[in-house]
Amino acid sequence: MEHQKDAADAQLSATPPAMPAIKETDPHEPSKFKQMLAAVEDHRRRVSAALGLALLARLLFEFQFVTLLQSAPNLIVHVPYIGLVMLSYLLVLMWLAGKTRDRFGFGMALGIGVMEAAYLLVVVVMHRPFSIGAVWAPFVVAIAHIPMAVFAFQSSTAYPPLDSKKPWLVGFGTAVVFVAIPWVAPALLDIIEL
Repeated sequence: MEHQKDAADAQLSATPPAMPAIKETDPHEPSKFKQMLAAVEDHRRRVSAALGLALLARLLFEFQFVTLLQSAPNLIVHVPYIGLVMLSYLLVLMWLAGKTRDRFGFGMALGIGVMEAAYLLVVVVMHRPFSIGAVWAPFVVAIAHIPMAVFAFQSSTAYPPLDSKKPWLVGFGTAVVFVAIPWVAPALLDIIEL
């Protein structure tokens, strides 16, 4: 019995252990890490382009910037709102340019896109008396913000599923603050003046 056990041990030690198969990689094929970086970079470009389009739409159609330039008193009244809008969009671009803080930027872009589009679409629907001439400008601005929200939401696919959601929430919360200030400011000024 022991003789059979020794023979089996000898046979096992005589055969070399099986080596795992080594995959041959093409030296010209980018690594998985580089592919993931390229995907994130692609999302950054798309969100930045959509953000630029949304900002341009807001300046031209919501604030009617060309008309404001011709009227100095109206421009002075709108400067704080225009400045706040510019600051919020530039903050998104700053976070996206930081590359390590892009999830903050994606979260903020998602927040601005969703809230601004939803707000303007509600304004369009509730406008009375309804006329195309009165609601086309807010509708165009709302439509311009939808791609930014969609691209920012799609950017989450470039990150692992268990990735921290905190940067996204911080970015979204920052967007809430920046978007809500112009909505709340007139009411606060009325309260302060009383």
